[in-house]
Amino acid sequence: MIERPFTPLPGSTVQSFSLSNGLRIYLREDHRAPLVSTQLWYHVGSSYEPAGHTGLSHALEHLLFEGSSKLTDGQYSAVMTRLGGNPNAFTSTDATVFPLTLPSSRLEIALEAMADVMTSATLSDTPFARELNVVMAERREQVDNSPLALALEHHQSLAYGFGGYGIPVIGHQADLEQLTPAAARTWYQTWYRPNNATLAIAGDITLPQLQSLVVRHFATIPANRLPARVTPAAPPLQSRRHQTIRLPGQYTGAILSFNLPSQRTAQSSEQAYALRLLPDLLADGYSSILQRRLVLDDPILQGLRSAYEPWQRGDSLLALYAFCSPQVTPEIAAARLMLEIEAFRQSAPSREDLQRAKVRLLARQLFERDDIDQQAQVIGKQAACGLDPIALENERKAIEAVTAEQVGQAALEFLTDSRVAMTFMHNKESNHA
Repeated sequence: MIERPFTPLPGSTVQSFSLSNGLRIYLREDHRAPLVSTQLWYHVGSSYEPAGHTGLSHALEHLLFEGSSKLTDGQYSAVMTRLGGNPNAFTSTDATVFPLTLPSSRLEIALEAMADVMTSATLSDTPFARELNVVMAERREQVDNSPLALALEHHQSLAYGFGGYGIPVIGHQADLEQLTPAAARTWYQTWYRPNNATLAIAGDITLPQLQSLVVRHFATIPANRLPARVTPAAPPLQSRRHQTIRLPGQYTGAILSFNLPSQRTAQSSEQAYALRLLPDLLADGYSSILQRRLVLDDPILQGLRSAYEPWQRGDSLLALYAFCSPQVTPEIAAARLMLEIEAFRQSAPSREDLQRAKVRLLARQLFERDDIDQQAQVIGKQAACGLDPIALENERKAIEAVTAEQVGQAALEFLTDSRVAMTFMHNKESNHA
């Protein structure tokens, strides 16, 4: 039942095998504590959802483990908690994920439950109605009642368009109100199958032990023919896009984002890792260029942070979130940011700035390696966007090898006016509204 066993390269700590039904399993052994992090990643998220059905994947996240052939409604959570785990779940643009960390002696119980849900989730009407109410309450609390979250949601639509990555993971309220148990069951039968899933595991177990358990519980689950996957595409990039949002209680500031490749869509490994360094060079930490110039030296901003998600199957965004000092408008802040970014585009970063950025990125990765949950999550992210997690073992060398010229070329090509989207955030009650 096992296909394509993987023998790790010298120095590699990620091992892999696949079952004949298409399920992919990755293991990073870590024997420092008698614990195992098991994460079941289904390769389906909000970017897969058709118009009018946003929020389906997130709704399934809430519903999937609420009853199966071996587990009654609520029993999965109760059992795993009693065994010492903290059962959780999350949905992203490209994946629906069920992580669980347990004592290694209890791993088989988790695998048995996950396999059972993969084949026989009941998705009955009563838990569906309850969990859909929970989802809509989450949306009201986390989005509709949060001016910043609403601004972020509108900005995603501006930057990506209204499909694919422009869809909010939690779904639009109008679509949530129309979701039915039948739609949830169809979504489950279509996507939640072994050939559309990855088991990402890190912790105190060996590869032979894991193979025995996975084969026992997952090997007989049949594969399913999957629909064609459409890679999310950004809208045509011809000119700067901008919008203004005025809401009571809104932070005064601006969101700027640039459409650029992800790790998956970059033209080369060198380009991919040059892009990974842009957040640390530009905005993360007080030694970054924009922090020094616009928060410390000439404090037109009270705060600045950035975000870039490299693990997406389609193109990504480099986003900058700028919060204005008093008497500075979002439009002025955005104009200054663009001037500084243009200056950055025209010259490669200094050797000192580049080295600081590398150290920050590599330090974060080192700290993540100290957490088995984070180890498994990085593997799952890599797999869900279509990249081989085995390549993670080469990341450190790839980052260290990035040159200032490669970063400069990436900035020159992608931090352009035609790729930028701007959202100006005004407090509706302020003098600048």
